[in-house]
Amino acid sequence: MSSLLSRLLLLVAAAMLPAIAIQAYNEIDLRRTREVEVEDEALGLAKLAAAELQQIVQGVRQALIALSEVPAIKAKDVQGCNTYLSRIKRRYPEFISFIVVDLNASAFCSSFTEHKVAPIVHKLASATGRAYFANAVRTGKFTVGEFAIGRNTGRNVLQFALPFYDDEDHMGGVVIASLSLDWLADDIAKKGVPQGAALAITDRNGICLARHPDNDLFVGKKLPAGKDPMLDNGTVADMVNIDGVERIVGFSAVGEDLLVSFGLGKTQSFTKIEHRTQRDVLFIAMSALIVLILTVWGAQRFIQRPFAQLVDAANRWRLGDFGRRVDIRGNSELARVASAFNAMADALKHREHELSEAREQFYQSQKIESVGQLTGGVAHDFNNLLTVVSANLELIEAGDDIGKARHFAAAARRAVDRGAKLTAQLLAFSRRQVLNPKPVDATQLVSEFQGLIRNAVGEACRIKVQGDDGLWLCHVDPALLQTALLNLALNARDAMPDGGVLEIEMANIVVNEGVVAGCLPGSYVRLSVRDTGVGISPEVLDRVFEPFFTTKEVGKGTGLGLSMVYGFVRQSGGHVAIESTLGKGTAVALYLPKATQKPDAEMEDVRPQAMPVGSERILVVEDNDDLLDITSTMLTQSGYQVRCARSGTEALRMLQTEGFDLLLSDIALPNGVNGIEIAREARRLNKGIRVLLASGYAGDVLERHKAAGEFPLIDKPFRMSELAARLRSILRDG
Repeated sequence: MSSLLSRLLLLVAAAMLPAIAIQAYNEIDLRRTREVEVEDEALGLAKLAAAELQQIVQGVRQALIALSEVPAIKAKDVQGCNTYLSRIKRRYPEFISFIVVDLNASAFCSSFTEHKVAPIVHKLASATGRAYFANAVRTGKFTVGEFAIGRNTGRNVLQFALPFYDDEDHMGGVVIASLSLDWLADDIAKKGVPQGAALAITDRNGICLARHPDNDLFVGKKLPAGKDPMLDNGTVADMVNIDGVERIVGFSAVGEDLLVSFGLGKTQSFTKIEHRTQRDVLFIAMSALIVLILTVWGAQRFIQRPFAQLVDAANRWRLGDFGRRVDIRGNSELARVASAFNAMADALKHREHELSEAREQFYQSQKIESVGQLTGGVAHDFNNLLTVVSANLELIEAGDDIGKARHFAAAARRAVDRGAKLTAQLLAFSRRQVLNPKPVDATQLVSEFQGLIRNAVGEACRIKVQGDDGLWLCHVDPALLQTALLNLALNARDAMPDGGVLEIEMANIVVNEGVVAGCLPGSYVRLSVRDTGVGISPEVLDRVFEPFFTTKEVGKGTGLGLSMVYGFVRQSGGHVAIESTLGKGTAVALYLPKATQKPDAEMEDVRPQAMPVGSERILVVEDNDDLLDITSTMLTQSGYQVRCARSGTEALRMLQTEGFDLLLSDIALPNGVNGIEIAREARRLNKGIRVLLASGYAGDVLERHKAAGEFPLIDKPFRMSELAARLRSILRDG
C-alpha cells in the first residue's frame, strides 16, 4: 500500500507544470504530424489521379495501335479509311477527331467525313508545324502532344500520334487522335474533389489542360508550378494558386509529357487542429481544478481499471475470444500478471490456429476425394451408354442392305469415339483417367494446335510462340496436353478483356532438389503460358486448382479447367507452377517429364475387319440390360454359345452348375459381388476357364482388391470387333 500511496502523492505534486509542457509539445507535434499527413494525402491523391489518367493514355495508345493496323489506312484507301474513322468517331465521342496524314503532314482521310448519299469531303488542315507530328515521325513511337486549339474544329484538344507502316514495313504516315479537353475536364469533375481542393492536369510546358473547379478560368493558361513533369514528379509544395487559395499540392507525372497536381486547402485541412488547440488551451487553464481529483483518478487508474481488464480478459478467453489482450504497462505486480495472461492467450490462440488449419486441410482433402469418386462413377455409367451406342452402330454398319446408312453409321461411331475422349477429360481433374502417354514433340504439337488457339482467343489477343532449338521430347498423352493448352489459353483470354499478348514458351530444364517447390528433381520440358491480363489476387491464387472453384459469373465457367490441367500433369509425373501479379498478368508453367524413348511411328487408320467366330461356351455378366443384350447378340451371331447373368450372385450360381470356356464380366456390379470376385471364384471352380473383365473405370476396384494385372481387361467403350478379337485371342492363346 505504501508504494501505491507514494505514486498518488507524486502524481498530485507533478500534475501542473509538466502537464502544461507536455500539452504544448503535443500540440506542436500534432500539427507537424497533420502537415505530413496532408502532404502524403495530397501526393497519394495526385498519384491516384495520375494512374487513372495513365489508363486513359494507354487506352488511346491501344486504339491508335489498332488503327495503324487497319488495311484501309495502311493502303491509304481514302474512302475505306474515311468510313472506318467515322464509325470509330461515333463509338468514342470523347475524341473530337481522328485524322491520318502522310509523311508530308498532309491529311488524306479523317473522321470528319459523314456517309449519307455520298461522302462529303472536308478540306483538312495539315499537321505541319505540330511538334507531336515531328516527334512521332522522328522516333517512330507513340507521342503525346500538348495543349492545342484544333485547326479543323477550333476547340481545345490534346493530340496523340502514332506512325503506321505499309505492308513492306515502310513508314506510311501518322494516325492522330484529338482528345476533347472539355471531356477531360468533365471526367476529372466526377472524381469527387473535396471542398477547397483542386485537381489539375498540365502538359510538359506547364499549360493547364483541365482543372476542377473553375476549369474555364485556368484552361490554356500556364500555372505557377508543375512546369517539368519529370522534375516535379513525386514532390509536394505549399503554394498559393492564382485563385488566391493556399493549398498543399502533390505532383505526379504521367510519363514524360503530362503532370497531375492535387491540392488540398490548408484552411479545411487544419480546421480540426485549430479547434483542438483552442480546446487544449481551455483544458490547460482548468488543469488546476483537475489536481483536486487526481487522487481519486490515481486509484482508479492503477487499481480498479487494471483489475477490471484482467477480469474482462479472463471472461473473453473463457468464451473463446483469444484476441483480447490486457494493456497494463510498467513493472508493477499487476503489469507482470497481465504479461503472463497475454503470453497464455498467445499460446492458446496459436494452438487454436493450428487446429483450425488442420481441420481445413482435412475438409479440403475430403472434398477433393468426394469429387473424384463422383466423376469416376459418372464416367463408368457414361461409358456403358457409349458401348451400347457403338455396338448397335457397328451392327448397322455390318449389314448389306442399308446402303447410305453405312456412311452415317461410321460418322456416328466417330462421334462415339469423341464421347470417350470427353469421358477421359471428365476424369482428368480427379487424376483418375487412364493415360495414353507417348513421346511428344511439344513444338510440333503447339504449331499444329496454334490455329485452334488463335480462333479460341480471338483477334484482340496476340499470340507469341517461342521454343528452344533441340527441344526434348516429353512423355505425356498428346490429346490431354492439347486440352490442357486450350484451357490455359481460354483462361488467359478471359483475363484480357481488352486484348493483350498470349505467350507460349517451351524450354528444356533440369530441376535440382528444392529449386522448384513441389517438383521432383529431373529433366523436364517446361511449357509456359503467360498473359498480360488483370492478374490474380493472392487469396484467389491459392485456390485456382480446386475443382469447381471459379471467379467467373454464373453460367460462364465450371471451375474444372485448371483442375483438369493440374490432374493431368500430376498424373503424368510432372508439376504445375503458377505466378501472378495484379495488373501485370499470370504465368502458368507445366513441367512435363522428358521422354526416354523415341516416338513410335504413326499408325494408319485401319478399316473394320470381319469379326472372328467361334463355338465355345461363354458366360456374359453385365448389369446393364441394353449392353448385355447387344453383347450376347453379337457373340451368338459369331457362333458362340452364350449364357447371360445380370448380377454377381446369379453368375456364381451358374458357374457352380454349368461349365463354361470363358467368363466375360463387367467389374462394377450391384448387390455386393463384383467382377473380380466372380473371376476368382470361377478360377477356383474351373482351373481352365478363360477370363476377360470389362469396365469404363476400374482404378479404385483393382487397387482395393489388389488385382492389377491379375486378369485381362478391356476398357469401355469398346467396339464389338475389338471385343471379338480379344475373346478369340484369349481362347486361342490362354
